[in-house]
Amino acid sequence: MSGVALKREAISDQIIYMCENNPNPCHIRDSEHRYAYINPAMAELLDLPKGFNIEGKQITDIHHWMAIFLDDIYQHDKNVIDNKSAISLLITSAFGREDIVQPYIFDIQPFFNDKGHVVGTMAEAKLCRFFSPLQYADGESPITLTMNMPHSYFTERELEVIFFTYHGLSSKETAKRLKISHRTVENRLCNLYQKTRVNNIYQFREFCRDIELDCYIPTNLLVPSIRVIG
Repeated sequence: MSGVALKREAISDQIIYMCENNPNPCHIRDSEHRYAYINPAMAELLDLPKGFNIEGKQITDIHHWMAIFLDDIYQHDKNVIDNKSAISLLITSAFGREDIVQPYIFDIQPFFNDKGHVVGTMAEAKLCRFFSPLQYADGESPITLTMNMPHSYFTERELEVIFFTYHGLSSKETAKRLKISHRTVENRLCNLYQKTRVNNIYQFREFCRDIELDCYIPTNLLVPSIRVIG
């Protein structure tokens, strides 16, 4: 089936209805990586103009940031088709109308025609949520990352120290990550304790949770990347 373009009309109405009503972004591509269909959520994720006809087009035709992963994406699609097995990719890229770098999980599976032949791939994307064993034990729900602060209470450098400290790194480990001295980290922590009016790390972490800093990640740590996670 290689080289034969998959047309939208060849996709069953049931699949179209399912995707159209799915709040998660979905796409179907043929064996030559050409788009046959995307749902409204995927159009928004790729920041496509209203009414854009994507049928028959490739990633390079839509001028999206994901094009920097073109070879990897095409190879993963090929593996899914050749092996007739699903794969999950964690893709961190600039997504959506606001062009924000975010991590999305793309679950990709082989797409079969009515004769049982693999003619392409079908994918569903979900914003990556994070969940630690401790959060599970505490009955908490997975969180999505945020790069935006609702106020300017902390400086960018303070936020970097807060991030690593909240997640359990020592002053020396934080200093190594930030390439500064551990004394500088300790001084910043001391200032942060005074600023937030807390006396210890436990109170400080509680303060961070109260203002949702537990969901925060510095933007410089969200580097565009693609990796297999399943």
